[in-house]
Amino acid sequence: GFFYPSASLSFMASDFFKLPKKIDYAKLRISASQVGSGGTTPYRTAYNYMLAANGTFPDSSVVNPGTLPNVNLKPLKTTTLEFGTEVKLFKNRLGFDVAYYIGRTSNQILTRIIDRASGFNNAVINAGQVNNTGVEVSINGSPISHKKGGFTWNSNFTFSHNKNKIVSLPDSSIIIGTGPIAGGQIVAKVGGSMGDIYGRGYVRSPQGDIVYDERTGFAKITSDVVPLGNTIPKYKFGWQNTFSYRNISLGVLFDAQIGAVGHSLLNYKMVEQGKLTSTLPGRYNGIIGDGVLQNADGTYRRNDIITYDIDEYYRSHMGADNAEGSTFKTDFIKFREATLNYRINKRWIQNTGLSSVTIGVYGRNLFIWSPWPMFDPEFGTLSGSDINRGFEVGQFPSTRTFGFNLSIGI
Repeated sequence: GFFYPSASLSFMASDFFKLPKKIDYAKLRISASQVGSGGTTPYRTAYNYMLAANGTFPDSSVVNPGTLPNVNLKPLKTTTLEFGTEVKLFKNRLGFDVAYYIGRTSNQILTRIIDRASGFNNAVINAGQVNNTGVEVSINGSPISHKKGGFTWNSNFTFSHNKNKIVSLPDSSIIIGTGPIAGGQIVAKVGGSMGDIYGRGYVRSPQGDIVYDERTGFAKITSDVVPLGNTIPKYKFGWQNTFSYRNISLGVLFDAQIGAVGHSLLNYKMVEQGKLTSTLPGRYNGIIGDGVLQNADGTYRRNDIITYDIDEYYRSHMGADNAEGSTFKTDFIKFREATLNYRINKRWIQNTGLSSVTIGVYGRNLFIWSPWPMFDPEFGTLSGSDINRGFEVGQFPSTRTFGFNLSIGI
């Protein structure tokens, strides 16, 4: 068995002190906890054969798994210390909850890439320690409130920020995921963060300008991998509003994320085939890349080389050899959901045996604002039983849905 202790302590400041009349409730809290998970996940601890892709049960052949299980796999263990406060003001019409936490995760469960000469592509391991710090904020309020069925507006805003740092690993770095073709790698390095993505990118001047080849006019690409960003959002936001008037209510939900990147195979492939408008410049009259040339003495000057080989020019920018060229920010603001409901007057259903009837319509995934060039920056690549964040491998557009609902209370 496993033992995971926890303890918490809270102090009701509003009960012990005479606070200003505007403050209805105030509480301070501190908690410490330890949790574990993942040590008994199916197919990670036992050797399992799989059916061949084109076979049918029970006559299908079986194939070896691509991931080497770990019979001695231990649960990851996370120890967290959290400080928080909760305050309500103005007769409970405004409230906020703020929490700051410090966490340490040991026995991190990773699927690392190994030499295929072993007969496997990956291996499940316990590896290292990761420290997390972060803050979570929730603000809720009723800017407009009418007790007798008049117009009411309730609002709730949430914000979270997390920062993680890899403190120790069995090796200086571990490759824990790869993108399509040369789409980059998710690499865990001591001193780095979980979710760091590396790949070949542009050769740049000390000022950050792209360096071009003075013979061809193509962008120069690094021979080694370089850091391209992190695939885990640094900040997340949510904003929900409900507007009510008598028996009618309208709800809207927005959410957002900032601070992550991802590699797009779809962008790379469509650029390669000339199917995006980003490949239009230079098709007929050539193009001068926005960057610099390196002089013989090591200094730099603005690029003035016209290239007419447009296919190769765009391949040097966004092709298979340049992961940076098809790596983009996955920031977004989404109009996630809207609902419109009508609660039928009780007089109309008083002889039906029902306590309430509500009808409504809804829409989900309505609009998105994002620098991501393809369909939707919220994607995950299925790899075996895991979802790899950070690599889009030819996604379909996300689905916008509309519907009708009927809720009956007995």
